[in-house]
Amino acid sequence: MIAWLVLGFECIVMMVLELIPVRANISRWILAGGICLLMVLFSLAGSLPHLYERVIYGDPVHVIYQEMVLITGLGLTGILSREPSPAASTLLILTLAGAEVAVCANNWVVLFLGIETLNIGLYGLVGHSGRQKVGDEALLKFFILGSIFTACEVAGIGLIGGTQGNLQIMVSKMSNPALIAGLSLILAALLFKMGSFPFHLWAPDTYEGSPWQATTIIATLPKIVAGSLLIRFMATGIFSVIPHLRGILEVVALGTMIVGALGAWRQPRLKRMLAYAAISQVGFVILPLSSGHVGAAGVYLVSYILGSMAVFSAAQALGGQDNPTRLDLVGALKTKSRWPAVALVMALAGFAGFPLTVGMAAKLYSVEAVMGESAVVWLGAVLVTGFTFFYYFRWIFPFFASGNMKLPKNPGFGVLAISQISAFLIVVLGIWSYPMIWLTQHLTVLGI
Repeated sequence: MIAWLVLGFECIVMMVLELIPVRANISRWILAGGICLLMVLFSLAGSLPHLYERVIYGDPVHVIYQEMVLITGLGLTGILSREPSPAASTLLILTLAGAEVAVCANNWVVLFLGIETLNIGLYGLVGHSGRQKVGDEALLKFFILGSIFTACEVAGIGLIGGTQGNLQIMVSKMSNPALIAGLSLILAALLFKMGSFPFHLWAPDTYEGSPWQATTIIATLPKIVAGSLLIRFMATGIFSVIPHLRGILEVVALGTMIVGALGAWRQPRLKRMLAYAAISQVGFVILPLSSGHVGAAGVYLVSYILGSMAVFSAAQALGGQDNPTRLDLVGALKTKSRWPAVALVMALAGFAGFPLTVGMAAKLYSVEAVMGESAVVWLGAVLVTGFTFFYYFRWIFPFFASGNMKLPKNPGFGVLAISQISAFLIVVLGIWSYPMIWLTQHLTVLGI
């Protein structure tokens, strides 16, 4: 309980700091220190009292996802290093608090509260950081569509609770149509948070209209929450009563990969290309879930989050607050921005699955998990992977060409550090894959 109390206390502290004249960088250092403390407390936390386990899981396995949220949050404090207002730190800790609650919720209402706290923080960050009309449009689309799927969550929870007679998240063997409808609505809401087909239309406009800082947060934290919940619900059989679930997930996974790959191919600007690339990456998280291989899905989720941190931070360092085209990046490796350019090349190579990157190992695990299924499934995943090499190479090639790239303003030490650390880990984990193998086996054996 100490970890949860400290999390609540830190939220209060960050809100109080907004009321007193304190510099934004001091606020971020306090936030980063609190996140480091929470990482230690949650890793050392024991089981919760029985009364609290009815609403929050105390299983040590959920620490993996809690730590993933906190480590990502620590990196995001560096991404916000150029944000002049301390309000961004407050919104970020609220987003992290919602994510922490959601990933280990054991009650449908608690899960809803966690997800909506996460949403409030995201809406605030997109609106707070926006400086142009296109940012207002991105926020409006994100908010309206998010509200629609919030209504889906509420309706689904109502149907599930009315059928079960309680709001506990548990496996049900009933084939009640109301229960099936309720769980289907929850599944749709989680797929929306992942940005997967056919609920992906919000992602390109929101990514492009939001500043790089908010885009990075949208591309990471909601995906951790939705991905971990999908993994847990598939592993524990929560969604098992939904008819033709395997076929549904196969169609969603292949559709997500294909739509993302085709959309990314035709995009002239970096941010919109990355939005579609992120959609395609989500398909490889969902793919192994169709065969029940939660370990491979967990590994790809980790790989995706690491790649997203690298690609969006490096893109912010190269483009400033602009949305560059490929021609704007010509000769980036021959300027003073060579290190962010190297990080972006490594991140794109990891997304594509180039050898000696963690993306290649994660893609192998994901495709191997469905090798026993229909050939259409795994062959489609392999063909999409081959196709992605072409459009990622289209963006990597200009970095090596000769040209005079216009240098942006200094992006800040935090953004540069996050891009370099993430790119370094992409290569290290690609060469030394033991941690990924351990995670695959650990999640598969524990089944959560």
